[in-house]
Formats: sequence, C-alpha cells, structure tokens
Amino acid sequence: MSQPPKAESKAVSEKASILNLAEATLALMNELVQVMIAEVDMIMSRKLGEHRELLQRKQRLTMDYRANIKTISAQPDMLKQLPDSLRAALKTAAQKLADVTERNAKSLRGAVTATQRLIQNIVAIVKQEVLPKSSYHNPADMNAALGGYSPTCKPVAVSRTA
Repeated sequence: MSQPPKAESKAVSEKASILNLAEATLALMNELVQVMIAEVDMIMSRKLGEHRELLQRKQRLTMDYRANIKTISAQPDMLKQLPDSLRAALKTAAQKLADVTERNAKSLRGAVTATQRLIQNIVAIVKQEVLPKSSYHNPADMNAALGGYSPTCKPVAVSRTA
C-alpha cells in the first residue's frame, strides 16, 4: 500500500530540504576554502586594508557553516538519505576545508608571531635609547659613577703641602 498523499508529500519535502541543506553546506565549504586561501595570500602580500572585509565575510560564512553542521549533527540519519555522489563530494570538501584551515591557522600564527617579535624589538631599542647608560651591572662601576663608597677601592691620602 502506498502512503497517504499528505505523508508522501511531507517525506518528499523533507528529502528536498535535506538535499538543499547538504548542497548549501557544500557551497559554504567551498566558499570558505576560497576565502581562506585568499586570506593567506592577502596576509603574505601585506594587504591589511582589504583584510577586514575578507575577515567579516569569513566570519559570516563560518557562522552559517556551523549552523548547517549543527542541524546535520542533530539528525545523523539525514546523511544516509543523500545520494552517494553528494556524500562523496561533502567528504572531499570537508577534507579540503580541514587542510586549508590548517594552512590558514599556521599562516595567521606566523603573522602574529612576526608582529609580536617586531614589537618586542622596537620596545627593546626604545628602552636602550631612553634608559641611562650608567653601568648597573658592575657594582664597583656604579659606586664610582655615583661617587659613593666602594668596598673594592681603598681611600688614598694625598698631601699637597710638600
């Protein structure tokens, strides 16, 4: 026996929505890959002015991707209803996204590390220029520079009457 028309149309619309969700997720994954590749290239070429727009786009895509994955993970049997070709495409896109995400993270960490080192070097140079040049490392030199008593020096008496 066939299903009643209402239940059949519900099953068809449910399958269509699952298919649409999977296709939308696949499109999001591919777009995220392209954005992350562009971000790495932009950082390497130091086009930081254009980076803000790309970052906002990446964040928006990431939020949409997370929402889709959350929906899919809430209904794991949903993936079993997808055609094999779409499942294979999703798996390939997921692996590519993971690889590009790793490359993106390494590049961003490298850029942050380089920036931190640059700032540390600038601070060290400024400190070297601004701080006094007196020698605080050798206590004997410090006392001599300040004109104070030094335990390493013995006082000498000079007679000027002769």
